[in-house]
Amino acid sequence: MRSTRWTFAARTALAALIVVGVAMPARGDNNPNGMAFRAVGWFKGKAEISAGDIKCEIPSTTSAISDGSFSMGLWNTYGFSTLMYPDTSNPFGNPCGVWIQLQNNMVNQAIVIDRIELAFRIPGARRFRRSVGTARQFPTACREFRHDTLFFGERINPVNSTVDTLTSGAPNVAFIEMLPMVSNQLLLCLREQYSPLPTATFASLPLVVKATVFGTADSGDRFRSNPIDYTVNLRHTCGNGRTDDGEQCDPTAPANACFGTCTGGKCS
Repeated sequence: MRSTRWTFAARTALAALIVVGVAMPARGDNNPNGMAFRAVGWFKGKAEISAGDIKCEIPSTTSAISDGSFSMGLWNTYGFSTLMYPDTSNPFGNPCGVWIQLQNNMVNQAIVIDRIELAFRIPGARRFRRSVGTARQFPTACREFRHDTLFFGERINPVNSTVDTLTSGAPNVAFIEMLPMVSNQLLLCLREQYSPLPTATFASLPLVVKATVFGTADSGDRFRSNPIDYTVNLRHTCGNGRTDDGEQCDPTAPANACFGTCTGGKCS
C-alpha cells in the first residue's frame, strides 16, 4: 500500500521555504493553505451613521469589526435605493464596509496586490428554475456578471518589517476596501430576473461572493490567496404587497394604508 503521509521534518522544511520567501516556480500552488499570503477575513471599521451624516473609521488590527454578511432590500431599504454594495452614500447599504484583511507571512519579501477576483453564486437558485433560467447556481441571463475583478496596487510589507505603511496596525497586514463588491449592473440584472416571482415563492435571495486575491512578491513570484466567502442577503420587498423595511405603505398591497397615494413606500 502506498503511503502519502509526510514526515514532520518534510512538512517543516516546506513551510520554511514558503515563509522565508525562497523563489519557487510560478506553476502550481506556491501558497498552500494561505501560509505565505493569507486572506484573513472580512471586516469593517467603527461607524457613526445618522440621517444626514456618515462617518467611518478605517479598520485596523486593534479596531476591526468582523463583517461576513449583510442584509438589505433588492430594490431599496427604508426608502434608500439599492444601487451597489457596499454603498458609501447609503446609511442602510453598509457604508463603512466591506474590507478584506490580507496578511503577508514571508520574511524579506513584500507583496503588491494586483487584483481581487470575485465569483458569484446563489445557493438554492435551482428552486426558481421554472421561472428563471439557471445554470451553476446563477441566472443564465446574468452570466456575464457572474465574475468580476477589482484592481489594486497596495504593497504589503514582509512580516519582519518595522514600517507600517498602511496604518493597519501591523507592517505585514493590509485592509482593502471592496468598492463595489456587488456592481449596479449585477443588481439590475438580478432585479429583472427575480422581480416577477411572487413573494410567496421568493422572500430573500442569498448572493454568495467568493473572493480570491492575487499578488506579486519582490522576487517576481506570483501568489494567490486562499478564497473566502461573503454573503449579501437581498430581500424581496419593493412592491411585494407587504410593508417592509420601514415602508409606510406598499403600492400592491390589497388595502391602501394611505389617505392619498403610495409612492416609493411612502404616503403622499
